[in-house]
Amino acid sequence: MNKIRRKRGGHVTAELMLILPVFMLMIFFVLEYGNIAYHTIIANHASYEFARIGSLVAVKKPSGRPDRTIITQKINQAKQKVFGSKSGGIGVNVKVETTGTDPMYKKHRHEDVVVTVTYPVHLMFPGTSYVLASEPRREGIRRIKATARMPVDKAYLSSDTK
Repeated sequence: MNKIRRKRGGHVTAELMLILPVFMLMIFFVLEYGNIAYHTIIANHASYEFARIGSLVAVKKPSGRPDRTIITQKINQAKQKVFGSKSGGIGVNVKVETTGTDPMYKKHRHEDVVVTVTYPVHLMFPGTSYVLASEPRREGIRRIKATARMPVDKAYLSSDTK
């Protein structure tokens, strides 16, 4: 009976050594997807909040045109407050798009602030960067892009009716 047990002990260890790396890699992928999903939520929320800030500060005077430099400055201040020392790696692109004009008053334009946030996610687990990382893969970083659009809040003067 002891001879049979001794022979099986080596087989179990050999099977474990074959299966364990595959099993651990599967666990790492599941955990990494959770990490990416978490950071995707952060990137989407940041782009929404930055677009909201941009839509509120875009116009200084009633019926005025949006000022992209002011929008960018305010968004960069908010980015610094929210992300702190990590804000340097986060890219923010701001565009102001005209979506139409008021049919009754042609000089009233409807404009949107479009904010695109590029958010780098550093992959944590070994082996996952070969599949999940953005180019170049050796850096082990996945870049997430999130875009939000928000209409510019404008006040119109009663003298702007023509």
